[in-house]
Amino acid sequence: MITVDLYRNHKGEITGFRSRGHAGDAPAGESVVCAWVSAATQMALAGLEQQLKYPVEYRTDTEKGELQVTLQRMPDEKSQALLGSMEIVLNQLAEQCPQNVRIREHGGEMNV
Repeated sequence: MITVDLYRNHKGEITGFRSRGHAGDAPAGESVVCAWVSAATQMALAGLEQQLKYPVEYRTDTEKGELQVTLQRMPDEKSQALLGSMEIVLNQLAEQCPQNVRIREHGGEMNV
């Protein structure tokens, strides 16, 4: 199962996320569900870091299938548009594949 943790500040703004695990619907490297989650989360990281030039802290662990991203500045309209879009895609995927993907919300643990 892939678990995506979304971290929010006291205003409800997304300040970071962590995606970890494997869908288990196909052999390693062949899962369409894993590919969708990876594409959505990596797009968010690339958008924050390369397009918006926002400082982010991130780490990966390919064995665990983990990507953790933390925004290193106050959230704003641009970061929330990008991270909110990622959230929409991941929620749609979790609805379609509840046996493979779950989304968990956390408030305030990773405040910026």
